[in-house]
Amino acid sequence: YDWIFTKGIKGLITQFGGANSHMAIRCSELGIPAAIGCGEKKFDDIKNARSIELDCSLNTIKIVN
Repeated sequence: YDWIFTKGIKGLITQFGGANSHMAIRCSELGIPAAIGCGEKKFDDIKNARSIELDCSLNTIKIVN
């Protein structure tokens, strides 16, 4: 899935995974904010949102519809 990093993404949110997952490591290497493994409920809410705010320093994901 490394091709996704060629698309100019501003952040990455995944339903599954953890701190040692490949995507988490790649995001860290590239300085891309990420929420890896946020769970089914949160991920479903996020994927249906028009706009979100991902703040890694506060560990928050805010839906900004």
